[in-house]
Amino acid sequence: MTVMSSPAPFDAGSVQLPANLPEPLVRQLRAASNDRERSQALIDLARHLRDTSMHGAQQVGEAALELALQADAPAEAILALIGLSFVAAHLNQLERSSDAVTRAQELIREHDLRDLQAPLLNVRALTHMLIGDLISAQQDLQESLELARQQRDPLDTGNALVNLAWLANNRDEPGEALHHLNLLEEHVHALRDPELRSDLNNYLHENRAHSYALLARQARDRGRPEAVQHAAQQGLMVLRAARTALEILPSRTTEVLCYAHESTLRLLSGDLAGAQLAADRAAELHSGLDQQLYIEVNLCLAELSEARGHHAAALDEYQVALGIVRSQHRHRDTQRILQAISAMHERAGQYPQALRAAREALVDAQDALRRMNVTTQRQAQQDASSWQDRLRQAETQARQDPLTGLLNRRGLEEGLLTLQTPDGGPVAALFVDIDHFKRVNDRHSHAGGDRALKGVADVLRTQLARWPGALLARYGGEEFVLIAPVSDATQAHALAEGCRRAVAAHAWSTLLPGTNLTASVGYAVEPAHRLPEALTLADEHLYRAKRAGRNRVYPPSD
Repeated sequence: MTVMSSPAPFDAGSVQLPANLPEPLVRQLRAASNDRERSQALIDLARHLRDTSMHGAQQVGEAALELALQADAPAEAILALIGLSFVAAHLNQLERSSDAVTRAQELIREHDLRDLQAPLLNVRALTHMLIGDLISAQQDLQESLELARQQRDPLDTGNALVNLAWLANNRDEPGEALHHLNLLEEHVHALRDPELRSDLNNYLHENRAHSYALLARQARDRGRPEAVQHAAQQGLMVLRAARTALEILPSRTTEVLCYAHESTLRLLSGDLAGAQLAADRAAELHSGLDQQLYIEVNLCLAELSEARGHHAAALDEYQVALGIVRSQHRHRDTQRILQAISAMHERAGQYPQALRAAREALVDAQDALRRMNVTTQRQAQQDASSWQDRLRQAETQARQDPLTGLLNRRGLEEGLLTLQTPDGGPVAALFVDIDHFKRVNDRHSHAGGDRALKGVADVLRTQLARWPGALLARYGGEEFVLIAPVSDATQAHALAEGCRRAVAAHAWSTLLPGTNLTASVGYAVEPAHRLPEALTLADEHLYRAKRAGRNRVYPPSD
């Protein structure tokens, strides 16, 4: 993959992106011509950043969400929320992850975007897995896989199979995991997209190595040394394929997990030195990862320490892993670690310590059941939360022009739906256009043009302050629209002339030295139910005012 080299961070609006991002992603962002395209570019960038910085991915994902809401782009908003849920789960923010899923589900229903249900179920399954609700996770993933296959979506199909394998491995069912991975391999071979094929290949090999490590451990526990060696050899062969795949599409997270699996496989096959080398490499790579999900490095270091007879060091590694999963209320992983601690003490003849760890596991299991019920109820509730408050604020901003604070076109259209006119009387539509605005930009730069637009917006806002029920919007460029209930055409002309004079009389020298602004105004008056016709006619009248010499109102007064 070509990587863009840059000496400084690349600024994407309100969020700063790190240097050395893949050139195609940077090019995609720079080529975006509107907020919807910028949102999609940031979604892709956030997905890339997950491999090195979950916090960075979260920041970029939030910016993508805000742009999508401003652009009234529900599909991009849903994709941003799905990504944010995934990141939040990795950062020990399970409630935030659940809130993002809830909001995405609302948008899917509201806009009938059922084609996005499969990836949403996929990420919701992750939250279920982390809290130990493996039944709900299985249901979500099976439904996600069925939907993805119906829609013939290769990405969602692959992701569902990957996560079904991961879930099976987490249930200590490596045979079931290998079944899903065989289906994934068939799916990958049929793909035409080389990048997607490479991405899924990484997951395929890493999960397969994990499955063989579990098979080798199960064989050891059953006293079957030949089966241990066979599973270990199979796993190490898979890891060779994984390294080849990682050369095609590097992934720091996948590389860490592969080294951790290698350490486990070599340890089980009796290669203590090789296991130590792999564990040290995993720990080295893991130190640069910004995530709180994977504990495999701590577990393989703990097993190595015990194999060397260093029980205190092993217990330290287990306690680090235990602290991580407990802080995230990950019942399944907590049970697994406490079971490993108890077994280690038992093997060392430390029976009181073994019993203490077993009791601890029982208390945790009882607490997990209570938490699971609370979490499930919280997911079902669609109450106000910090996330939802921020989303509502962003939706409000989506109806406003960010430069002037006036309504934008969407906000104007929604305002017209609730426009009140006394007794259904007439309504005036006014188009106000700044004269010779290009000269302002040429003379004072675009920053000066922005100052002019904000200044005119303030002048018009003041004019309408005493006009009940009036709407004011920036319609685009240097054009503004006013909608106001009036008694007749004479009153409408007076409003238009008042706006023109206010702009011409304003002291512009403080904002734009050496420049005086004027504006042309076109207006029309129609009954309220003929407002679209009034807008069309006012637009035509604006151009007549321009052609007649600018700084004037059309039609003129009688």
